[in-house]
Amino acid sequence: MPDENIRFHIRTVAPIHIGCDDSYEPMGFVVDEQNKFLCTFDPLDFIRTLPPADKIRFSAICAKGTIESLLELYKFMRVRKHPGRKIRLCEGFLTHYAETMQLPATDRRKIQQELNRFAIARTAFNPNTGQPYIPGSSIKGALRTAWLNKVQGERPARKDDRLKPKDQAKDLEKKLLDGGNFATDPLRMLKISDFMPVGDVKTMIVYAVNEKKKLSKFGARGLYQILEVIEPGSMFEGVITVNKPLHDDLIENPLEIRSLIAAAMRFYGQEIQRENRELEHIGINGVHPEIPSSGFLLRIGRHSGAESVTVAGHRSIRIMRGKDKPAINLDHATTFWLSADDRKPTDRNMHPFGWLTVVPGPAPETAYAPEEEEPLEVSAPTAAPKPPVPEKTAAEKLLDELALIKPDDKGRLGTIIQNIETLPDAQDKAAIARAIRDKLGTKGYKKFKRRDYLDGLLANAGSDDKD
Repeated sequence: MPDENIRFHIRTVAPIHIGCDDSYEPMGFVVDEQNKFLCTFDPLDFIRTLPPADKIRFSAICAKGTIESLLELYKFMRVRKHPGRKIRLCEGFLTHYAETMQLPATDRRKIQQELNRFAIARTAFNPNTGQPYIPGSSIKGALRTAWLNKVQGERPARKDDRLKPKDQAKDLEKKLLDGGNFATDPLRMLKISDFMPVGDVKTMIVYAVNEKKKLSKFGARGLYQILEVIEPGSMFEGVITVNKPLHDDLIENPLEIRSLIAAAMRFYGQEIQRENRELEHIGINGVHPEIPSSGFLLRIGRHSGAESVTVAGHRSIRIMRGKDKPAINLDHATTFWLSADDRKPTDRNMHPFGWLTVVPGPAPETAYAPEEEEPLEVSAPTAAPKPPVPEKTAAEKLLDELALIKPDDKGRLGTIIQNIETLPDAQDKAAIARAIRDKLGTKGYKKFKRRDYLDGLLANAGSDDKD
């Protein structure tokens, strides 16, 4: 069975937030309240543009190092303009921001409480471009969940082989995946590249709010969160590879892309129908995407719903109850986390997180292109319109993917190397080989198993810079 190596494109059909342990800091953005944008930039670039008097004042605020000085810093940034990447803001954020700016400087406890809640969690992004991307690990995790549900559904109902509902996740995977270790796991042959943006993908700042699945006069207990999300309609491209097992491999049932897609379509198709029914019960519209015949659904990222990230029949979801009441475990969640335009929404215009469609082939030429927004007002004269940015070549896309990979991530490096063969130009192949060598460093490259192959690419292109 040959390796399967297929390029796919993704279209987001719901807001998506993929955590990256990063947030937008007050020194790195300004809020344009008139145009409803958060404008982010490099703080050092901003500081360099300040007049001498403002630099002195800015340094003095930062030197205080107090809770109150954070609010003072927000106010300092509020009245200034600086060009940068624009992120659309929901209406509720603007009201929330204005209220925060009006907090009394003497109420230290209130300032700390509100600024803690005002943290803006950033979605995963390319550090070189600032653009959002979808990590391959997120896609693989979703496919793994679908596959585990498939195996569980096909498992013979033998009394001595039945799985207990309270099995821990690792024990459950061991029983479902022929022992669950690396040697026997069929999903170890699955390699997924990061999915990179097609065009200028936009993000937005929204609230994540907790809503009960049953109508009640009492609200859900979860506090709101402020998240940057990838907007619905965004396009991304990447590669999914299923490697051929070696002849003496211990994998009894090798993976195939076709069966993996079928598992995903079945599991997430059932999940979106269940969730839509539950949402409609409380007056909220669900997600009803158009899925091409060759495509399939996935759900990724934060707030994807407990049912969508667990195995049916083995769910044990911890439910927090009222004050002084012990938590209980159920086979279903009792609340939704939904995207909203306000921290305390007064209507039912909320949306679930995480849904996307995956389709074989590159993104269509008419890839998502949001409407042009009004430019931010800046002190400098308005520049002439920039020409459209040309679409990146296949080699440039591989270099972007490589920039996000750690030197010790041999699996994802292997996927990049496999994709080198899809490039027609010897110079492009050499450029990727050189970039991999530079990423590994002299010591790491000498020990790298595919070094001879990469050296061959450099030699074929007439490069004389081998180590």
